[in-house]
Amino acid sequence: MRRGRMLILVAMVLLLGVLAAWLVLTRIGGGGGGAPSEEEAPPDIGGIVIAAQDIARGSVVPENALVVSPYPRDLIVETMLTDITQVAGKYARLDIARGMPITQNMLTEEPGKLLGQGSKAAVAIPPGLTAISVPITRLSSVAFALRNGDKVDVIVSAVVLDMDEDFQSVLPNDTLLLLGQDGGNRTGYACTELKQGERGPECVNPEPPPMGKLEIVPETDVPLYQTPVEGQRPRLVSQRLIENATVLQVGSFKTADEEALGQLAAVQPQGVGAPSAAEGQTPTVLPPDVVTLIVTPQDALALNWAMKAGLDLVFTLRGPNDVTATTTSSVTLGYLFENYRIEVPEPLDFGVEPRLTKPIVPVLPNDAAPPAPVQ
Repeated sequence: MRRGRMLILVAMVLLLGVLAAWLVLTRIGGGGGGAPSEEEAPPDIGGIVIAAQDIARGSVVPENALVVSPYPRDLIVETMLTDITQVAGKYARLDIARGMPITQNMLTEEPGKLLGQGSKAAVAIPPGLTAISVPITRLSSVAFALRNGDKVDVIVSAVVLDMDEDFQSVLPNDTLLLLGQDGGNRTGYACTELKQGERGPECVNPEPPPMGKLEIVPETDVPLYQTPVEGQRPRLVSQRLIENATVLQVGSFKTADEEALGQLAAVQPQGVGAPSAAEGQTPTVLPPDVVTLIVTPQDALALNWAMKAGLDLVFTLRGPNDVTATTTSSVTLGYLFENYRIEVPEPLDFGVEPRLTKPIVPVLPNDAAPPAPVQ
């Protein structure tokens, strides 16, 4: 009995609704009860499927991310979808923003068949430029201050040695005493000891004489043959290699698998059985060890050569709106002493202990090795 009353009430509500709609349409049509003209007829409304939330490229489209929205039927084209079942469960071929109508070419049933193949990073590289990654440390990257979009200069430092152009080896060369058939010395250097042989004078010492040079003692005109007490010391030079490059990325990019896992985690609900971080456990965050720069192809070649040669690279940070072009000079030991008025220390009759052979580089507290555990 109660069920019958409910059905009667529902029927009455529907009847009243239809009557109210008829009255409204009649008034819109001009009152009198005549049918409205074509110009005044209400539009024929249909429905299309739109995204109710952002849907990432390559992810499965969930049913709860879709909604059917009213849309004029005469504007619905054949590529638009009108039923949620036509969309749910398929893969998004591109990033679909919330509120965007979903069409057939946005979807695929194959996971890897996506639109816009390639990395998102490539889209940020202007025509004519290229991207290259360079290793960094805390001191070479302005204490990790670099961020995506920053402008930087790159400084290169190298040590230079004198080399034999023919041998391509470090000078000085080893020397041998070359005697002619008549026993004459063709090198101009003297043996430490000579003896008279069948063909003339011969060197007694079996080892070649050391490499050196002939020096005349001032005021006495005494010739001395001098030999070095150590190997050749390399000479350091620093210069700006790259000017006003753009930072594309600090740290490593995510791999395709990592991006897919991140998208999967974004659409999966966190419920019973979902992985969660252990209580009291914080994830380990490693500092970045690489930076990717947007440079010209020629600058990319220069950076690649510098890395392969093991040269030292340091990044300096520029202001966001600084486009000033400047000229720099290579800095050597002579340039530093001459332009910054550094005096050469005079020899003294006293010194410090312990013996100082090179500057003591301070160790930063955060870089110091942790103390060994007590056994």
